[in-house]
Amino acid sequence: QAFRLFSASAKVPEPFAADMAAVGRMPRRSSAGRPVGDRSQWLRRLAAAKAIVLLAASTSSLLSSGSPWALASPMTKGLRAAVTTPTAVSRPGRRQGAASPLRASVERQQGESTAVESVRRYFEAWNVRDMETACDAFGDDCTYEDTQYAGAFTGKAALKAHLVKVADALPPTFQFCIDAIADGGELVGVQWHVENDGQELPFTRGCSMYRADPVSGAIISGFDVPEPAPFKPGSASLTVLGLASKIIAEPIRALPALLWVAYVVIVFFSNGILPGKDMTQLDPATWKEVLDLSLNFWLISPLLHLPFAPVLHPGLEGIFNLLLAWAGLFAGFLSDGRPGRVSGTMLPTVLGMQLLTNAVYLPYLVGRTPETAAVVYREELDANEATVSESRLLGPVLAVVGLGSVYWGLFARPEFGDLPERWATLCTFLGGDRLGSSFVVDLVFFAFFQGWLVDDDLRRRGAGPDEHGALRAAAKFVPFLGLCAYMLFRPELPSKKDDIGRDALAAV
Repeated sequence: QAFRLFSASAKVPEPFAADMAAVGRMPRRSSAGRPVGDRSQWLRRLAAAKAIVLLAASTSSLLSSGSPWALASPMTKGLRAAVTTPTAVSRPGRRQGAASPLRASVERQQGESTAVESVRRYFEAWNVRDMETACDAFGDDCTYEDTQYAGAFTGKAALKAHLVKVADALPPTFQFCIDAIADGGELVGVQWHVENDGQELPFTRGCSMYRADPVSGAIISGFDVPEPAPFKPGSASLTVLGLASKIIAEPIRALPALLWVAYVVIVFFSNGILPGKDMTQLDPATWKEVLDLSLNFWLISPLLHLPFAPVLHPGLEGIFNLLLAWAGLFAGFLSDGRPGRVSGTMLPTVLGMQLLTNAVYLPYLVGRTPETAAVVYREELDANEATVSESRLLGPVLAVVGLGSVYWGLFARPEFGDLPERWATLCTFLGGDRLGSSFVVDLVFFAFFQGWLVDDDLRRRGAGPDEHGALRAAAKFVPFLGLCAYMLFRPELPSKKDDIGRDALAAV
């Protein structure tokens, strides 16, 4: 009976035919009266395969043959049997019939419904990363479900945020190519695959079902079924794919990625590279040291002679607070995570750097969205974040904290002896202390990566690549103080109010 669902010209793969034959030979129930597990598994595969075959170009005759299943099935009842197939194209590395990534769809047919036109417009806009046009194909109250995610995206705003995130994760050479369209009026089925630079990618085929408003033609629901995965990867797979595509587009991003792996392994989990016990051993002395340093944050407690302020080696306190001041300087780059940027706000990164420093900063360098804007206006920033990030006081204040920390390490707490003595005791201490030695590693990483956001920051401020050469070099190559000077002397972000005033003056 299962084979009668297919027309004589349908191409049924041999393994699939064997599967159906095996299902037919399986007992429906075990001796205990329970359904046989293998039979249920094969039946599920058969049901899924029938849905895919329905939309496959090779079984277009199934929809037009008038078979009882094709006419009576809830999925195809009322379907106009208008399955369009791509013109056969032979290209090395691609299968026959694959659609060109430039047109991204099979050829249009006369008399197509408005729903099909909306679906085509959606695919074509997505492939050129025009998300405004892509979302215009949907109704305001649309729902979109991708089976790789746990839930549906409800509303045009949620859908747009998802599409922008996906587009940012994929290189521009990735195209969704339509293989076949089943036009059922307000219900449209699409079979598609993904290509990269004209070459079809393995394991990227899928089917989608769209329902459109019969009056406006706007898509009101979508349902994607990619080739199956063993679990719901959702945002996790998108994140991995996004990181990979960014590294492919900018291979230099592989450097902070590899060094982050080395950093985490060495600082948190190694034994024998850095002194002391690794993180998994939960050394009580290390956690007490963390608490004591936190109480002396920015040296406020010891400077005020607060009774709970612990006494630590001044050199360790100086290194710790210099590191915190250096991490705080990156708040000056919060415009890199302004509202609307796909990679999201940078504020959690800056706050996290006060606790985990490079364990948080290096992944941000790998995954951040590249800067494409020629100029960014101050009004585009979050108002609260801009108060800090664009303040001329940021660099000088943190310079005072950092230099004060160095002074504290050299001269504070006279009970630790003169400079040679405290230097010798500090080196001895760091030689056996996991936390203190990790701070030294952090300082080296900060010195190397402090300038990685400078070029994009100047670009946002309208500065060309050849402008502000001395300031740019100081921010990149002079540890800490160079970045402090940059925050003080860099150009301000332009304001839309200033542009309006200039335009009005020019008009006069």
